[in-house]
Amino acid sequence: MKIALAGQLGAGCTEVARLISEKTGVKVFNSETLIRKLIVDLGTSFRNLQEYVASGEVNMDKILDSLVLDIINAEEDVVIEGRSAFFLLKRKDVFKVLLVADDDFRAERVSNRRGITLEEAKEDIKHSDEERRNLVKRFHNVDWLDPKLYDLVINTSFRDMEDIANLMLKAYEELFKI
Repeated sequence: MKIALAGQLGAGCTEVARLISEKTGVKVFNSETLIRKLIVDLGTSFRNLQEYVASGEVNMDKILDSLVLDIINAEEDVVIEGRSAFFLLKRKDVFKVLLVADDDFRAERVSNRRGITLEEAKEDIKHSDEERRNLVKRFHNVDWLDPKLYDLVINTSFRDMEDIANLMLKAYEELFKI
């Protein structure tokens, strides 16, 4: 089982990935876990890595792209979640899912999770959407919200994340005939 779970900030990607992992035992990787793995592998610190990136010596997106491809090729069962999932949009052997949600729903979730105001959450969402749009445009020259890029698009607004995880697993079984 190889799943690329992308989504809008606040749509529930991290929670759904965790639920899928709990139900199936698959490993979950996202940008944060990949960066931590990179720091350990390089024997450096986060601060040093930040300095390399800021200096232009390394391109973090290209490094993450390479790490994601290494993991997807090495692991039999894996969920790549969040921004890192965008690196897999062209892969045919990966179940690609996009989670979207109503802007107010997203803002409420982000506000609650981060302990910030709704206005701050809306700004974070705006910034995140722009960042994701730019990343996918740079790597694939497509619109990241184009449903044709994914095997399944789910609107998570006001839905139970457990139900979303179950729906994804059923769709995976059907599409990949396991």
